[in-house]
Amino acid sequence: MNPMLLVLLSLPPSAGMEFDAYVTRAESQLSERTGVTREVKGGLIHDWSAEKFIANRTPEQVVKLLQSYDRYRDVYPEVTESRLISREGNRFRAALQLKRKKVLTVILNTEYEVDYQALDGGGWRVMSRSTKVEEAGGGDHGFLWRLNSYWTITPAQGGVKVQCRSISMSRDVPHGLGWAVRPLVRDMPRESLETMLAATAKALE
Repeated sequence: MNPMLLVLLSLPPSAGMEFDAYVTRAESQLSERTGVTREVKGGLIHDWSAEKFIANRTPEQVVKLLQSYDRYRDVYPEVTESRLISREGNRFRAALQLKRKKVLTVILNTEYEVDYQALDGGGWRVMSRSTKVEEAGGGDHGFLWRLNSYWTITPAQGGVKVQCRSISMSRDVPHGLGWAVRPLVRDMPRESLETMLAATAKALE
């Protein structure tokens, strides 16, 4: 099915407020393990977490990779273009073009503000918040409206433990189009998180 046959659906203000409130609560409990898609008025909030142990590496090596935004298109399968916009100390602004394909193909132009925080004990916390999510071509079918990622990177015996929690927002599945849209809006957030962690580990190997 051509995605242009879907009704355009901009982010409802009420859904945006629901997302902001959810993120405020979540950021006070980032260590919580999650795996849920929550329905709110006008959209869906996807909250997924995963972790991976990477042998023979340090938190600093993980952080160096995450800060190499110009390399993202070579590291992460969903990223087709990437660039660093600016840096002020440990605060970065970056732009990524994402390609998500599962029955339908969607190209998204996104921008983020990312804060890197050193933790006691030699670890790091990375807080990435989307500031722009636009569907390429000028349409808005609601496949992704927000995308925040929270990384906790800690030293572990023999390597490093990397935890990532992804909180995103999309439209709900329109009636009658579940076969085409459901994999993108409900399945893709979890699969994208797992793919991102696997690609991070592979790049560090």
